[in-house]
Amino acid sequence: MASNLRVGSTHAYQPYREVEQVEATPKINSQQQRDGQTQQQRSKQHKGGQTVRRFVTMRKLIDALIEVTEISRVDYHTVQSELNDLGLAILEVELIEQFLQLNIALDDIDDLLQQIRQQVVIPTFEAGDHLIAEHNFFPVFVAGISEYNLCFDQLRLPKFDLSTRIGENLDIIGRFIEHKNRIWLDFHQTADAVVLKIMVHVAVSELDDAGRRVILYQRQDQSYALYADKQIDLSI
Repeated sequence: MASNLRVGSTHAYQPYREVEQVEATPKINSQQQRDGQTQQQRSKQHKGGQTVRRFVTMRKLIDALIEVTEISRVDYHTVQSELNDLGLAILEVELIEQFLQLNIALDDIDDLLQQIRQQVVIPTFEAGDHLIAEHNFFPVFVAGISEYNLCFDQLRLPKFDLSTRIGENLDIIGRFIEHKNRIWLDFHQTADAVVLKIMVHVAVSELDDAGRRVILYQRQDQSYALYADKQIDLSI
């Protein structure tokens, strides 16, 4: 079997309601004006007479990054397309090696890759747990930021070899989870097949109490991009 994963391009599923697109803005840099100098900041909501600062954790990460790099704004459709391509590129590099280390049969590996190539499962995006230092994929780490994942759910393996370490765990506890680098593999068993969910860490995100998101990621060219709902001002 060829050692290179070729999954091709897919159209990422839009898991959230459509939001207002954000016009491309100049790159965020460390020389931009700080607190108290923008209309956005003057119009911040107040609670109990105190200024409510949103996305505090993401702001800390951005402040750390702009000391060493530039961050460009992107709109909603761009972030979906680029994160889809980024996730597939990560799978291309890491997935087969991870499968082989788990002693998954070549036929099962080929079956899984075919399901991804043929878009049997449409990929979705999910905000995950808080990113921990051991799984950090940015040059700096800020505690409290959440993972943002490209997910392939309900990948089916009807002929999976249950004599493997994975099969033994499925028999005892009904689930097997493996995490390496930026890929999570989550196996569970149904009546007629072993089912796999693959999650690829492609970005970090934060959600405020009004349900608005910010998403930050590193592009394949190593530059950084930021998406924010409804033109949230993060250039603090």
